Amino acid sequence: MRLLLYGGTFDPPHNGHLNNLKAAAARVMPDLAVVMPAGVPPHKAASATPAALRLEMCRCFYELEGAPALPKITVSDWEIRQAAGGRRNYTVLTLEMLAKRYPEATLYLAVGSDMLETFREWYRWQDILRLARLVVVSREAGDDDALHAAARSLDPMGSHILLAPVEALPMASRALRRRLAAGEDCAADLPASVRQVIRREGLYTSPEPPEPPRRCHHPEHG
Repeated sequence: MRLLLYGGTFDPPHNGHLNNLKAAAARVMPDLAVVMPAGVPPHKAASATPAALRLEMCRCFYELEGAPALPKITVSDWEIRQAAGGRRNYTVLTLEMLAKRYPEATLYLAVGSDMLETFREWYRWQDILRLARLVVVSREAGDDDALHAAARSLDPMGSHILLAPVEALPMASRALRRRLAAGEDCAADLPASVRQVIRREGLYTSPEPPEPPRRCHHPEHG
């Protein structure tokens, strides 16, 4: 069994997220893809969007279920429940949980290309590579050379880091939140089900304060 973990803050989930999951899945052909919205990411300020709404918006990933590379998808609230219980989570802990829950599975972790270049700053990064193979999808066009160099430095034997070719859709949730606050509907960038939740709940209507500098890079999923 092949299990692909795809996590993030998903605030909100957008078409770039769906595109990256499709690319990662096409690379490894998983039997199950687990989408894992973060509870309280260690490397970011806490989201102002309630976790329950981020979880609901992540149901847009079910639109991909049934495709040849994505026969089964589940959206998990495990990290959200960890945060609700006062526990801060890291990627390695999620992988350890999945390894116990699916002991027969080969684990894969989908990450963006920007995360690979700072991967040594992740909490227990060596254990992540022991538990799972990384599937790196590009977030920006033209970064192949840097990706290959970063992959070789982390995994000289080339057995634990896989590069997933993708037609990059360069977009970021933070930029989408700014655009939504400015009154754009971002219909070309957001699944219809996500836009429905945003309208219903009146999300992303106020400008955000500037993002504080990052003090560490121990991402839950990026």
